[in-house]
Order: sequence, then structure tokens, then C-alpha cells
Amino acid sequence: MLEFRYIKKPYWQVFTLCFLLAALLFLPISLQDAIQGHVFHYAGDYNSQSMLFWQYANQFVKSGGTFSWEAELGSGFLNSYSYYMLGSPFFWASLWIPSKWMPWAMVPLFCFKFAFAGAGGYLWAKRWMKNPQYAMLAGILYAFCGYNIYSIFYNFIDVATLFPYLLAALDDAIIDKRHGYFSIWVALNLLVNYYFFIGEAVFLILYFSCMILGKKYKLTKRLFIRMACETILGIAMGSIL
Repeated sequence: MLEFRYIKKPYWQVFTLCFLLAALLFLPISLQDAIQGHVFHYAGDYNSQSMLFWQYANQFVKSGGTFSWEAELGSGFLNSYSYYMLGSPFFWASLWIPSKWMPWAMVPLFCFKFAFAGAGGYLWAKRWMKNPQYAMLAGILYAFCGYNIYSIFYNFIDVATLFPYLLAALDDAIIDKRHGYFSIWVALNLLVNYYFFIGEAVFLILYFSCMILGKKYKLTKRLFIRMACETILGIAMGSIL
């Protein structure tokens, strides 16, 4: 049974379980590195680039700068860092942390990302599974799939974390007629990484087409126009970077 006695809502049960599983995953190597006086060591590019990007961006945003001489031969800060973390809500949440602490804060941030990914996977899967236990298991399996675990190498775990919420919002908008949320999730997914959003858009078109052919979506002309407008609005909001 994937349940907690004192946590009633399945969404938060999955969130908590994924957070604890991620903590157990990172804890052994983190403790070993801490004993040796180092931060979490994963791979060369993570420790020499990705982790330092977060620390530098944290400091740069707080300083109010716009042009960075540390990027390439000198570049606009938005141009260089919008691909990496500048649109991620996790990055903006991390601004509460002093920049000098960022290397040590990366692992707790990873735990939160896996937690949100698993809970998002459950949020989408619960509609399509009769047994809520299987939906919870689906969310956990999604969070800890090989791609997500490898993706901490850079910041691509942020993309995978928010994608299930986009799928769930599409289902809610077309099946339950709950409008407004889809455009917000389109904008957030685009902000996180504009390059990977192209792949997400292709997946969403295939998903939408399969749901129409499988008669899971009952689409009218009015609903199609409304969804098109929500999509355009989401892309317009997400294009701010």
C-alpha cells in the first residue's frame, strides 16, 4: 500500500514518497563527499558547469546585472541563461538561498524536483487508472525513470518535472471543461526551456491526435477554437524570455 496514515491526499502522498526516495538516492554519495569536504559530485560537467551556473545566476540576479562578462566572451544574461535555468520556477525559488550556499542546496532542490515530477505523473495517471494505487505507482516510476535520473547532469530534469502537469491540464480542459490552467502550464513549460518545448509540443500533438482517434476526447468546433486560443495565449506568455 503506497499510503501514509497522516497524509490524506494521494497527490501529497506521492510527493512525500518521491522526496524521501530521492533523498535516499542522493544521501550515500552526498555524505561520502561531505566527509571528504566536497559538495555532491556527480560528473564533470555537472560540477564544473551546471552547479556553478546556478550559483552564478543566483548572485547575478541579486546584483541586478544585465550583461555578463563571465558568459562566453561577454553576453546578455538573458541570452545565455534562458536556456539553462532562468525560466525555471525552481531557480526563482532558490533565490531565497544565499549564492554561496547554492552548491550544497542543489541536492535538496533535486529532491523537490523528483517529488513534483512524481506527483505530476500521478495527477495525469489517476484519470486513466481505476486503481489509485496504480496511478501512484505510475507517478513514482515516471519520476525515477532512467532519463530523469540521468538528466540531473544538466537542468533537463526541470523540463520533465513540469510536463505531466501540461498533459493533465489538457485532459482537464477538454474532458472536464476546466479552462485557463492549460495556457498557464504551456507558458511555464516554455519558460523552463524553449528548446525542449519543441519536443513537448510534438508529443502533445501526437497525444491529442491519439485521444481524438481513440474517442477519449469529444471535440467540437467551439472547443477546438477555445483550445487554440489558450495555446496561443500560453505561448505568448512563455515567450517573454
